[in-house]
Amino acid sequence: MDPTAALIAGLAAGLAIAMQVGAVSLLLVETAVSGGKRVGIAAGMGVATVDLLSAAAAAVAGGTAGAVLARHEGELKTVAAIVLAAIAVHGLLTMKSERDDAREDTRSDGPLAHYIRFFAITSANPLTIASFAAVAASMSMKSAGPAIAFAAGVGAASAGWHLLLTAAAGHAGRWITSGIQRGLAIGGRVAVLLIAAHLATSA
Repeated sequence: MDPTAALIAGLAAGLAIAMQVGAVSLLLVETAVSGGKRVGIAAGMGVATVDLLSAAAAAVAGGTAGAVLARHEGELKTVAAIVLAAIAVHGLLTMKSERDDAREDTRSDGPLAHYIRFFAITSANPLTIASFAAVAASMSMKSAGPAIAFAAGVGAASAGWHLLLTAAAGHAGRWITSGIQRGLAIGGRVAVLLIAAHLATSA
C-alpha cells in the first residue's frame, strides 16, 4: 500500500471511530458544556493524541496485533467495562450538591489538567488500540511510509472531529443554565454506566 492510500485509509478510520457515540464522547461533551470551549478542546486533543499513538502502534505491529487482540476480545471488553464503570461511579460520587460547583471545579482545573485526564481515560480503554489494530490488520503496510501516513491520517481526523465537537459544545454551554449542566453531567455518567454494562454482558 502506498502512503497516499494509507493516509486516506487513516482519515476514514480515524473519523469513523471518533464519530461513534460512546462513553468518551459523552464525557467530552459534558466537560465542554460545563467547563467552556478551551477546556473542552484540550480534553478532545487528549483523546486525539491517544488515537494517534494507538494508530501508530497498530500500524507498526500490523496483523500481529490484530490477531492477538482478536483472541482476547472478551478480556478487552471486560477491562474496558471496569474502567468505564469506575469513571462513571467516581464522577457520580464526587458531584457536589451546590448548583454551580460543576462549572467552577471544571474551569479551576484548567485545560492542561483536562488534556491529561482524557489522555488517561482513553489510554485506559484497550478497545481504542483494538479498533485501529483491526483496521491495520486488513492493510498491507510493509514500510515506514504507509505506517506513518496511516497514523497521521487517524490523528488528523480524530483531532478535527473532537475540535469541532468540543468547540460546539463549549459554545452551547454559554447559554445553558447550571441546573441543566448538572442534569447533563448526571445523565452522561449514567449513560457511561450503561455502556459499561453492555460491554460486560457482551464480553
